[in-house]
Amino acid sequence: MFAVVAGLWGLCLAVSALVPVADVDLVDPIETIFAGVRFAGYDARVVLMVQAGIFAAIAFGVFFHQRWGLLLALCYMAEVVMSHLAFVIAYLPIRSEWENVHSVASQGPMVVLITLYLWIRAYDLIFDLHPTDARERPVSDASHRVAVRENSSAGDIAAIAE
Repeated sequence: MFAVVAGLWGLCLAVSALVPVADVDLVDPIETIFAGVRFAGYDARVVLMVQAGIFAAIAFGVFFHQRWGLLLALCYMAEVVMSHLAFVIAYLPIRSEWENVHSVASQGPMVVLITLYLWIRAYDLIFDLHPTDARERPVSDASHRVAVRENSSAGDIAAIAE
């Protein structure tokens, strides 16, 4: 599902960069922020195409269960979090940018949650943990079970555990 959404988002970014929405001679409405820097016009189109390529690579990697796909998604989302923070810090003193700062800052919690989700999903891949490396759970012996059953206060817990 994540790969499909990433691929569709990459497609949307590419279409928005390639198809002019308004008359380009009068005004170019394309604006984007990357690494805390605002880009407009032709530069924004190039940045959008780069971002579309990144999302296409993420979609390809995740869809085909490649380790680098999830790691690329995690690195990109970490960059997005830092980009949002840099933009808010840089443009906060400028009164005319307060509306843009407010909109970027309101996106911050969702971006952080997505990044944390990717971190949780990629944790095993980053530290290369294999199921054989995981700690084995101790097996309880029969005498321990009998002792737990005889103890009336722990009997309910023992019944639930079995």
